[in-house]
Amino acid sequence: MEKLYDKFGKSIPKGTVIFNEGESGDDMFIIHEGKVKISKKARSIETTLAELSKGDFFGEMAILERGTRSATAVALTDLKVLVLDEKTFESLLMSNPNVALRMMKKMAERLRSADQRIETLLFKDATSKVVDMISKIANEKGIESDKGMVVKITVSDLAGRVGLDIDKTRNVLDSLVERKFLLLGDDQLTIRNPKSLNKILSYIELKEQLGDII
Repeated sequence: MEKLYDKFGKSIPKGTVIFNEGESGDDMFIIHEGKVKISKKARSIETTLAELSKGDFFGEMAILERGTRSATAVALTDLKVLVLDEKTFESLLMSNPNVALRMMKKMAERLRSADQRIETLLFKDATSKVVDMISKIANEKGIESDKGMVVKITVSDLAGRVGLDIDKTRNVLDSLVERKFLLLGDDQLTIRNPKSLNKILSYIELKEQLGDII
């Protein structure tokens, strides 16, 4: 990777919009250092599709499909990336089967994540959307502590992931805190009892299915 960075590397400052949804694109990017947020906007609500870090890649769809950017990419930290055009990208894949395999695995992970996001967005109830997304993130990236399961996420990022505005998401979180299901901290939340949170989701799912019967 170091040799590739010497040849194709580029530094990008924190906060830089690397590309916007709808723009034409001739390059893809591989993260050497730092983090990137990939997001999409619909009806003025920004939805976070992914947060990427070292070894992840983005922008490949524009050169594979020879179309426009399907999402917006923003540098969450100072970045070092490899910038590859179509020919260089194809050459890299042809000469490095291991790189091609890793990229296929990453794409499979993204498809699974997209499926999970669709499941969350299908919920009608705002609480269901929030609880379901928190549970999914906790299962993948939760950190156990003496107070419960810690999930590193901001309110704005959570709102983007579930397709709700920040105020609505905050109201749901405040309600869960008041009912002692969650603790809120700086850029993180703690699930005091993951099993209880899942019971809320099961109850709301049942209520959506049976309507006013329960």
